[in-house]
Formats: sequence, C-alpha cells, structure tokens
Amino acid sequence: MKDIWKNDKEFKEAIGAYIIAFSELEFGLASLCTATEFDLRLKSKYLMKYTGFSFDKKMKHLSEFITEHLIELKPTWDIIKNEIGQLNRERRFFAHGFMSYSLPRETVTTHIKEYGKIVTKNQTLKEIKSLTNRLQHVKTGKDGVNGEFHTEFMKLRINKWNELVNDNAKIIYRVNSKIVSDWKGKTNAQ
Repeated sequence: MKDIWKNDKEFKEAIGAYIIAFSELEFGLASLCTATEFDLRLKSKYLMKYTGFSFDKKMKHLSEFITEHLIELKPTWDIIKNEIGQLNRERRFFAHGFMSYSLPRETVTTHIKEYGKIVTKNQTLKEIKSLTNRLQHVKTGKDGVNGEFHTEFMKLRINKWNELVNDNAKIIYRVNSKIVSDWKGKTNAQ
C-alpha cells in the first residue's frame, strides 16, 4: 500500500490540476464570448464583462450566438458543449462536493445535489487524471475551445465582420504569423 501522506498529496495535486484546467477552459469561453460583440476592434474591452459571467451564462451566450450567426460551427459546438457539460458535472464534485476531507486510500468521496437528490461519487486517482486529460483535450485538442475551434470561430467571425465594414475597419486575422482571414489587407491597386 502507498504511503498515506504521499497518496494524499497525489490526490490533492490531481484535483488541483483538474480545477485549474477547468478555470483555463472557462477563461477560453470568456475569450470567445468577447468576439460575439459587434465591434471586434474593441474585443479586449469586453473581457471584463464576460469574465464576470457565470459558467452557464457563458455557455448559453455562445450557444445562442453560434446558432444565430455561425451556424456552420453548430455541429462541432454541440459536441464540445456536450463534453464540457459532462466535465462541468465532474468539476462540481471536486469544487463543491467534499463534506469533509479525510486522507484518501483508494478513492475520494464527494457529494453534490442533483435533481433534488444527493449524489455520491467515489473516484480513484487514475479516474481523476483521466478526467483531466479529457479536459485538456476539450481545451486545446482537436476542436479545442482554446485551440482549433477558437481559430475557426475567430476566422469566421472576423470574415463576417470584414464583410460589413470598409477597408479601414477590416481586421487581418493571423495565427502563428500566417494570415487565415479571407481579407489579407489592402493591395497597392486599392
């Protein structure tokens, strides 16, 4: 059997890693929300507003915006949204579910209220680390909120903005020094 103090430290590190990764994901959602405002040139000014939104409000806001304005992203967003929903449920167990904390042996036990009932969950260190890996994937993996999905969302949003404004207000969107927006800048002929 593992040293109980070492086991305790490993559980706390794993839970902490999950909570931090979820916080990073939530900040990524706030960043996407800033691009839903009309004037994209003021995107950074909107960060305070959306950082203050609850998790559920950010998700709802993005879902409504995508459904109305970026429908081509909806199938991908629905997959991401479903995975985030499952991972948020797990976050609730870690962030709100410790009735008391005792030194874990094989699992930690947490409790949350769900649909009017108390739900109890026992999780192993391996399960917690697996959840963190899923979270990292939805954060930065293929179609990640802070990865490919973010790039595609911003590209489509900037392209739609550029269709509405004159050349002086258009935005060139670069990723890793490569221009990915349809508008590449003024040409000498203009």
